[in-house]
Amino acid sequence: MLQIAIIDDEPLALQYLDLLLRKIEGVHVSGKCMNPEDLIQHIQTEQIDAVFIDIHMPAMKGTDLAEQLLNINPSLHIGFVTAYDNYAIKAFELNAVDYILKPVKQERLAITVQRIIERKMTDQDKAVENRTTVLRDLGALQIYQGNKRIDIKWRTSKAKELFAYFIHHHEDTIRKSELIDLLWSNLPWEKANAQLYTTVYQIRKVMQQIDAPIKIISQKEFYQIDIDYDVQIQSREFKLAAYDLLKKENINTEQYFKVLDAYQDEYLAGLDYLWAVSERKILRDLWLELIIRLSAYLHRYEKSSSYNISKLRGLTDFDAEAAEIVKEKSWI
Repeated sequence: MLQIAIIDDEPLALQYLDLLLRKIEGVHVSGKCMNPEDLIQHIQTEQIDAVFIDIHMPAMKGTDLAEQLLNINPSLHIGFVTAYDNYAIKAFELNAVDYILKPVKQERLAITVQRIIERKMTDQDKAVENRTTVLRDLGALQIYQGNKRIDIKWRTSKAKELFAYFIHHHEDTIRKSELIDLLWSNLPWEKANAQLYTTVYQIRKVMQQIDAPIKIISQKEFYQIDIDYDVQIQSREFKLAAYDLLKKENINTEQYFKVLDAYQDEYLAGLDYLWAVSERKILRDLWLELIIRLSAYLHRYEKSSSYNISKLRGLTDFDAEAAEIVKEKSWI
């Protein structure tokens, strides 16, 4: 539920804005104020997501009030409501969500509320990203903590492949004999077993050095990777999101682009692991299906010069087949 407070020195305007907001699903008007002091106190004591402020008030200009409120709560989303349009530049200097001219229309207000919701979701996503470990495996295998890529120097190529294999089977227990057959089948058993033990030790040391919440647990004849709940595996997130989009009849372009943007290249690109071939095909087929559906949708509803068309071309230009799909659908 979006918690919104509103302020206007005119009682009828305040009541009217309250009425319009209450008609919008998912909105709760937590406070109606006619003077800045009351609103400041409300923001200090309540958890508020957004504020709609009338710019022209006798006690204080709405833009000055907004600055004070942002000092109290920097994450507050501000929407200005006014009968004049000469404060727009100042409003957007304050990173206002929107600038609505009176008389306020229900449809126009609903658009502003939707923008607030989208901004709030973006802020939440950024907050999660800043503290989340992400295993990026669509493209080169990389580890990110927040938005920072961690530079990892694997002792051996076997250590890197074994780590990738553990991530690939993050939901499974894996027999040690399976790992030996995979990586050291050319060695005698005792030597191969020693190599496995040493390589697992190297991976553990790397995870400790970068302080990643990832552990490899040994259980008699098995290994299992233990990953904290807040660690994201890029290919898994992509797959779940892609399946979810493809189940829906309606197409939301913003959601499609968000999912497509994650696919920078094929699964474990540049790593010639035979065990990854099947998953690589599954993920690429999902990606192509999303492109086919989005291309058809944009072909139907948008012009060939639209921003979305250019964006889709940019996301697919590294893959000849995908680029051809977009080209075929794109108004040739």
